[in-house]
Parts: sequence; C-alpha cells; structure tokens
Amino acid sequence: QNKTLINGLSTKIHEQFKLWGLTNAETDVALLIIKGFSLEEIAGLRGTSERTIRDQAASVYHKAKLKNRIELSAYFLEELLSPISD
Repeated sequence: QNKTLINGLSTKIHEQFKLWGLTNAETDVALLIIKGFSLEEIAGLRGTSERTIRDQAASVYHKAKLKNRIELSAYFLEELLSPISD
C-alpha cells in the first residue's frame, strides 16, 4: 500500500513539473531539493558546479512561482500533512 502511495505522489510531482515546464536538469535538481540535499551536494551528485545548480534551482522557483526550497517542498507536502477528516 505504501509503494502505491509513493508511486502516486511521484507521478503527481512529475506531472506538476511538466506543467511548470521544467527541463530534465531542472526536474532532477528539484527532486533532489525536495529530498533535502544541499546545492553543494546536488552539484557533487550531478557532476557540475554549485553555480550551475544554484541557477537551475532559481529557474525552478521562478517557473513554479515559489520563493525557495522551503516553498517547493511545502508545495508537495502540504496536502500530505493536512488533518485527517472524519
């Protein structure tokens, strides 16, 4: 059951990224940001400069009309953490 929920969330995240018009690189960066990696860590994982990652992250925030990594994560987590209704 958890695997089904995780797959559903992953699908929704990717659908939203497409709606925002993210490139493949921006999608990778956004996913790693949501997972909690720092820009420095993402640069190491992707084999690129931290400046490139910073620019890609800024592009993600701009396209999504969000301010920062906190708002990006909150965008997807907000519904998961909403109170359970009876």
